[in-house]
Amino acid sequence: MEHARRFADWGRSQALPFWAERGWDRRNGGFFETLDMDGAGITGDIRRVRAQARQAYVFARAACEGWLDRTDLAEAGLDRLARIARSPDGQPGWVHRVHDDGRVADSRRDFYDHAFIILAAAWVWKATGAGRFLDMAHETLAFIDMHMPADHGGYREAIGAPLLPRRQNPHMHLFEALLSLYELTGETGLVPRIDAIKGLFDRHFFVAETGLLREFFEPDWQPHGEKGAHVEPGHWCEWTWLLAEHARLLERDADPAGPVLYRRAMEQGRSARTGLLTAGMTTDGSIVDARSRTWMQTEWVRAAAVAGGPGELDQACRALVRWHLEGVVPGGWIDRRGADGEDLASGMPASTLYHLVGALAEVERHL
Repeated sequence: MEHARRFADWGRSQALPFWAERGWDRRNGGFFETLDMDGAGITGDIRRVRAQARQAYVFARAACEGWLDRTDLAEAGLDRLARIARSPDGQPGWVHRVHDDGRVADSRRDFYDHAFIILAAAWVWKATGAGRFLDMAHETLAFIDMHMPADHGGYREAIGAPLLPRRQNPHMHLFEALLSLYELTGETGLVPRIDAIKGLFDRHFFVAETGLLREFFEPDWQPHGEKGAHVEPGHWCEWTWLLAEHARLLERDADPAGPVLYRRAMEQGRSARTGLLTAGMTTDGSIVDARSRTWMQTEWVRAAAVAGGPGELDQACRALVRWHLEGVVPGGWIDRRGADGEDLASGMPASTLYHLVGALAEVERHL
């Protein structure tokens, strides 16, 4: 698998050292939200709490996998985030966005953000052995359980912000975070929570009759009136991998929905011009946004690893490297491509590194 090896080498020898050197804000602390196309940190940006958590996860995961030992960045990043974003107004939970100097920019409590705090805290605990991070994961989960449950199952989008449309996406990421927490701790008490989100997938997100994954919903999980027909092939691939992880970690039978979503993505979700996964479709199979982002292709890589076999994994790696990792500063990426493959990138979002590291871990497992 020539292209898979090439991608893995890029991740270990270029991307991780590059982001360890360039991604940390030495003046203010914390991670830059975005680097410019020359690899310099962009100052003055509003920083998303989820992106800060993702970067802490990246360096903790890299240390645990033996790729790069920058546990110091993971620990310092999550500790600083806790100081500025956890209950700065005296209310429980984590705020949504902060300024680069640590001031709060948006105090809503966003469900998506809390899922990534759990993921990051679990991996930073594993990398450091520091009990405060495992406590952080459990406390954040307790906050979600206490303050964010919604009628009809699942969780609210946010506290202090509009609640509609409901989305499958943050539930998917809590599913991912809980699977990681279970894998790292072996805590069987997490299994009912994991299974509850799997139940939402079975009953509401995945439509077995059409093989589609719905994205946007009304409060009762009916398709959202305005956005209910919008679907995203990148998320089909994410769920393909997550369903395989669910079966692996909990020693369950493989869910046939995973291969269905993967095949649907391969057959209908790719651009005829570039071969890349597209950004958006409708439930009738029409592509409405043929642009590509780096994260989508990384999820194709992970899905191909568990549902496509070595040849398709190598094909996915080839597309990722060709269209998104070449022609840019080593260790960086071209985050956006147009429908014809044109470069639309104006910067490199740090949050994408989380997706790339996830793909790297899966590729290494299959090499």
